[in-house]
Amino acid sequence: MDQAKLAERIEDVVRMRTILHPKDWQDESQLMMTRWFDYRFMSPIEATMAFARYYIAGLRGYVRRHVDRELSETVSGIRSGVPTARVAWFTALWRARARTDAIFVPYDLLIDFSFDFSSRRKRYWTMLPHQLHASPKNGEAWWAVFDDAVEDLLPRRMRTVADMPHYRIENDLGLPAQRHFRDLILSEMRHQYRMLNEQIADWVFVKRHLTLEQVLSLAPVDADRSEIERRARAEAEDRAWEVRPVTKLDKADLLPSCFAVAETINETRAPCDTCALVDHCKTAAAEAIEITIRTTGSGSPVLSADRARKRLNTQKCRSKTKPLPAGSSDSESD
Repeated sequence: MDQAKLAERIEDVVRMRTILHPKDWQDESQLMMTRWFDYRFMSPIEATMAFARYYIAGLRGYVRRHVDRELSETVSGIRSGVPTARVAWFTALWRARARTDAIFVPYDLLIDFSFDFSSRRKRYWTMLPHQLHASPKNGEAWWAVFDDAVEDLLPRRMRTVADMPHYRIENDLGLPAQRHFRDLILSEMRHQYRMLNEQIADWVFVKRHLTLEQVLSLAPVDADRSEIERRARAEAEDRAWEVRPVTKLDKADLLPSCFAVAETINETRAPCDTCALVDHCKTAAAEAIEITIRTTGSGSPVLSADRARKRLNTQKCRSKTKPLPAGSSDSESD
């Protein structure tokens, strides 16, 4: 594993631990399996900054269309970069990204939809990241329109994942995210009306997302598998110019987004229970905590600060309600 890339991932986890409360990252392993495939090998910090870029682009598009073209070139809605300490705007951005991860949708699709939905309801202010999702007031209408809007778009967006080498056979580590992607593709293939040899040419020889054995398992029991394979290879030769280049990634490029987040590791449940990198993950998580303690004095300075503040508030409350000394009430009555 490339040690420089591994160190960069651990540093991202250290930054996360430094500026956020553990409750904001405790579900990252579960979110890794529900976020859109494009972001499953980014650190949570990287995914949040990608969400920020899409948000700024969506905001500027909204302002350009509905407010002022010149203003749209300068508006951002949030500050730039990753802060060095806990700040409300970044926490809100992080939580908005996590809410989007939970519904399996590309960031830009959700953000563009939200601004479009907002424009229909004639809002008089632009939305901040924490306002992009359905609210208690508009939830029913929001979800009804959202489901209709994304139903036809998501299959098209799945095709763009073909450009990611992380899901190709030459980089297969049997990781949960990779298996989930292949299971989804196989499920879709069962409902397609194309000839099986055409699908084999596409997914096995051109995009290399599936093995020949995986796809041939979809063939009827009495089918001539050797003939299907021969036709698929001939089909692929006719599309040779489409064949994706072989890009062998380092193992450090395939670290899942939840990698090294100690509080989200649970070897008794998915995805940790079948992850081939879980031992590396635990070691890196321990290192991230050690670095955080060494640099900030705590494994989670935000949590420590919250606890210290609560203790201080409790002490202040108790000092105001101390019981009167024994006999004081008698002396007052005299």
